[in-house]
Amino acid sequence: MDITRRSENGIPVLVLSGRLNQASADTLHAAAMEIAGEEDSKALIVDMGGVDFIASVGIRSLIRPSQALAMRGGKLAVANLNPQISEFFKLTGLDQMFRVYETVQDAAAGVA
Repeated sequence: MDITRRSENGIPVLVLSGRLNQASADTLHAAAMEIAGEEDSKALIVDMGGVDFIASVGIRSLIRPSQALAMRGGKLAVANLNPQISEFFKLTGLDQMFRVYETVQDAAAGVA
């Protein structure tokens, strides 16, 4: 999995590409916690447009950063889900745990 960091309207965005599985979950968790741990961080967007597979461990890698942001009144959002992963989020209730947006731009507006 490749993870790159960028910004959308001043909000940090992690852009993921590849398989979110056991091998990549720790890397994602570390990157997300780094942003969530920044003193002035109030939001994080995870762009999953390039993710073609997600394992449960991949979801777990986003829970703690989401909680860390929420403790400061912040929000973690996921965006750009492909149809299969979007369906997975709906079937498992993850769409209730995380804010889900169609685009990164929508996510930036929603968490601002």
